[in-house]
Amino acid sequence: MRAELLAEPTAVSAGAPFWTAVRLTMDPGWHTYWKDPGDSGLPTKILWDLPAGFQVGEIQWPVPKKIEASSLMNYGYDGQVSLLVQLTPPPTLSTKNVVLAAKVTWLECADVCIPGKAEVRLSLPVSAKPMPPAPAMAAFFNEARSRLPPEGSDPAGDGATPLAPGLAVLFAFLGGLLLNLMPCVLPVLSIKVLGFLGTPRDTLRIHGLVYGAGVMVSFWSLALALIFLRAGGEKLGWGFQLQSPVFVALMGALFFTLGLNLLGVFEIGTSLIGLGGLLGGKSLRGAFFSGVLAVLVATPCTAPFMGSALGYAITQSAAVSLATFGALGFGMAFPYVILSFFPAGLRWIPKPGAWMLTLKQAMAFLFFGTTIWLLWVLGLQRGVGSVATTLLAFLGIAFGAWLAGPTAERSTTEGRKIILKRFGLAVSILSTAAVLALGGHRLKTNRAEAFSEGKVQSLLAAGHPVFVDFTAAWCLTCQINERTTLYSKAVQEAFQERNVTVLTADWTDRDPDITLALEKFGRNGVPLYVLHAPGRPPQILPALLTPDIVIDALKSLDKRSSS
Repeated sequence: MRAELLAEPTAVSAGAPFWTAVRLTMDPGWHTYWKDPGDSGLPTKILWDLPAGFQVGEIQWPVPKKIEASSLMNYGYDGQVSLLVQLTPPPTLSTKNVVLAAKVTWLECADVCIPGKAEVRLSLPVSAKPMPPAPAMAAFFNEARSRLPPEGSDPAGDGATPLAPGLAVLFAFLGGLLLNLMPCVLPVLSIKVLGFLGTPRDTLRIHGLVYGAGVMVSFWSLALALIFLRAGGEKLGWGFQLQSPVFVALMGALFFTLGLNLLGVFEIGTSLIGLGGLLGGKSLRGAFFSGVLAVLVATPCTAPFMGSALGYAITQSAAVSLATFGALGFGMAFPYVILSFFPAGLRWIPKPGAWMLTLKQAMAFLFFGTTIWLLWVLGLQRGVGSVATTLLAFLGIAFGAWLAGPTAERSTTEGRKIILKRFGLAVSILSTAAVLALGGHRLKTNRAEAFSEGKVQSLLAAGHPVFVDFTAAWCLTCQINERTTLYSKAVQEAFQERNVTVLTADWTDRDPDITLALEKFGRNGVPLYVLHAPGRPPQILPALLTPDIVIDALKSLDKRSSS
């Protein structure tokens, strides 16, 4: 990799913004990554060291190429890429020259991945007036700008045509309408419709409007959170809160509790997150929070028309983003607000009766289904151990609800009933606190042990062969090898048959011990696969693995032991 720093003008003028470029040139067969690398990889970073008063703009990323391997997809650049950055000098410059410097770090991959870094520097004279660029440099920067994606387009989607603001708002409204039919939203909204049956006609309209207000406020709150977090450099999108294991665990606890309520295990009226309004109570607070709840469960879903509208919204100004999210919320709330103003549409629903209790209880299983889905997400984020501990906390919530519900109601004295209700509520609250504490905790699995040189030597001294997997989360080849080979059933059985200990040297974060171990084998990148056996030199396997390659290497252990 060769890194260079270039500037468009021939001289710098006080207060006049100008463009610079970090140009990276790669050898054939190697590539670097886009700002959102995809299933693996790391984006290039530029850390500037500039004179006092200079302001730095964001990196302008060219449209990336798709890098496909097996079932994984990455985005990046090969050959040469120019990353444009606008710099703005202070209003006054007292020196004759300014020195622009930056530290550039990148990840360069072919069949292996190598983190790299370079320090680049450029000295430019200071001019009283802005100076035009030299013809060759002007042509270079014009060509670099031509490679930038059109405003509002999605570079990862083959440079899709940008939406006009009006079309984005229309798409958002249509997406909001269709969002009501998504499986993650339908259970809540079905009960909302039933709740209309139990609401007096003279207050039905205000309930519909308050429900709509809950939806709109929630969507605007999500929009503001996205705007502020992305302004701070976070790469977030729709449903970003579900990237938090703690939030996922708490949502699971909420839906599990709602399911218990629908089954009649306990009754808390209108005090449980708007449950009274959700089930047909008379509380306006309940109507508002049922709208909030509907949005919370809607965030995992993306309806038709939503993707392009949201992708456009989060790249635009705050006003456009708020308008698009508002249209999405209006579309989602629209059917229920209209239904509250024209309740004749409820005629197709049978009159209130015992069937409503049966349907309410049946809806509980939809809530439990949503709980299972959220726990599955948690398992992907934090492993099966976190799911088990979270389920244990759910058991405490159920036990507390049982104490505060039917057990307390069967009490013969009022004092005993109050004690049981309070104790049951305390158990449920403590269990919910456990969800908060355990939901984001990662428990180690026994899939592979962590690498250390001392562990390798102690296992060899005890007569056990060792397979070391030098890997990283950002290494595409590593991820493919793990999915297709290392954790396949045949290879795992081959490891077990020969009593081979698998050690993982995770280089996702820089680790000097792992770096030293790589250098020992003449490598400066991952993947690297090394099979150690007592009394034999280490055997290095190819960077691209197949089950046959690994199994054949393990069979060599059999030949050694038989001889």
